[in-house]
Amino acid sequence: MSVDGTKPLIQVKDLGKSFGRMEVLKGINVDIYQGDVVFVVGPSGSGKSTFLRCLNRLEEPTAGTITFEGVDITNPKTDIDKHRQKMGMVFQQFNLFPHMTIMKNLTIAPMKLQGRTQGEAEKMALELLARVGLADRADAYPSQLSGGQKQRIAIVRALCMKPDVMLFDEPTSALDPEMVGEVLKVMGDLAREKMTMVVVTHEMGFAKEVANRVMFMDEGYFMEENNPKDFFEHPQNERLKSFLSKVL
Repeated sequence: MSVDGTKPLIQVKDLGKSFGRMEVLKGINVDIYQGDVVFVVGPSGSGKSTFLRCLNRLEEPTAGTITFEGVDITNPKTDIDKHRQKMGMVFQQFNLFPHMTIMKNLTIAPMKLQGRTQGEAEKMALELLARVGLADRADAYPSQLSGGQKQRIAIVRALCMKPDVMLFDEPTSALDPEMVGEVLKVMGDLAREKMTMVVVTHEMGFAKEVANRVMFMDEGYFMEENNPKDFFEHPQNERLKSFLSKVL
């Protein structure tokens, strides 16, 4: 519970994940509150993406619990699909359906899973497309878009479900450098609108700019967490100091 008594939106307790004998996550504990913009940084292979994918059980944890909006989603009896609808996920690869138009990509889930009418789903999709500067691409197919445009569409697709939290797994790592900015702008706008976000990224400057919490992960657990200013300017952990000296 936070100082003012609010409960975490996501509460992770003693989270562990092993692949065979390899222990990737080691007893992670973290609370994420509504409106938090949490950035997770660290070297490749430190467990960042596995941690993120455990939050909506795309990876099944091997130990510990994850409570989302008061429900233990690691309980096998929990309807995980229902809770995933409230957790938008944006991947490195855009995962758009290539044979569907952008509009169809955006409206299929709200209509099928949330029972919205075609009119409602399309109205919302068009509003969100306009927000990311792609209102004129509704009838295009994914193959007709640039990487940056596809990733903005992937973000819109997640937003069409009206999620309570957005999870981003290195959303700019597959993009050409000149396309990174257009995706970061959309994410920055979401952060300023107080969308709860958990972001795994290598974009340190962006983390400094929009996060309210930055966590450093290595060897399967969080070694340090702080506000962006202190995290980047006054790191305490020796491993973090070494990491920042190489990436900044």
